[in-house]
Amino acid sequence: MKKLLYLVVLGAVFLAACGGGSNTVAATVDGEDVTVGQVESLIETDGSTIAKDQFAQFLGFQIQWLVINDAAEADYGITVTDEEVAAEADRIFEDVAEEDQTRDEFLSARGVTEDFLTSIARQGLLDIQIREMLREDAPEPSDEDLEAQLNAAKAPLTNACVSHILVASQDEANDILERLEGGEEFGELAMELSTDTGSAENNGILPCGTLETYVEPFRNAALVAPIGEIYETPVESQFGWHVVMVTDRDDAAEADLPSDEELADAVRDESILSELEEWFLGAVEDAEVTVDEAYGTWQANPPQVVPPAN
Repeated sequence: MKKLLYLVVLGAVFLAACGGGSNTVAATVDGEDVTVGQVESLIETDGSTIAKDQFAQFLGFQIQWLVINDAAEADYGITVTDEEVAAEADRIFEDVAEEDQTRDEFLSARGVTEDFLTSIARQGLLDIQIREMLREDAPEPSDEDLEAQLNAAKAPLTNACVSHILVASQDEANDILERLEGGEEFGELAMELSTDTGSAENNGILPCGTLETYVEPFRNAALVAPIGEIYETPVESQFGWHVVMVTDRDDAAEADLPSDEELADAVRDESILSELEEWFLGAVEDAEVTVDEAYGTWQANPPQVVPPAN
């Protein structure tokens, strides 16, 4: 969630165009009004009108922010002070702005206002505090989770040359293993049977490179397969069943791999992010949101205001 919100700050500019007086209610969130003026105050227009799709986008942000603010306090007892928000807004500006860029230039370049930056700062602080609370209750990572995280770290640091024969079923893959054990050539069987036509034409040989380019089951097999030998079992992926042979591999240096503590932290971070996203979507779905049809239609998943057709 935090990443998404910060991307809004850092993203491309928004032009803008919607009618209605500033006190006109554009939406209600659990009984709290969101006015046209509140939404317009987020957008730097330089006198331009605000396009309906852009107004709907910012209205969607405002709705989500209200939901997050209320749910953070209700579910976790978390609030932030105006002083904390102001300091965080300053930090965002200092971290992101170009050298010698003024605050006004920074905001104008992104088509947003100080109100928008302040709102983003508030959401960022709530996000940090919720993550910290979730971390306190996060379970210890399992051995399986740690191994998966280690493999993910190894993959971009490991260069390998891998060949495979791709077929539709495990039985077909097992038959190929038997034929290979009987002395038939890997390349000939690949050309005859593999459904991966690109590699089949090259005796099953895939381009050499880092293993991060492969899907996880295939990648994990290629990380441990004995070099120059057929991997002992077929490997299932979303593409089918692979008979795998690694012909060369340059393993990642131990010094370049994360420590056990770093691996555990990474696993916890992924678990916390998943829990945070689930909480956020649940809060959005539970909220009673009504949008005036003149400004669009509310959609809870993914959360957004769909602009009016005309």
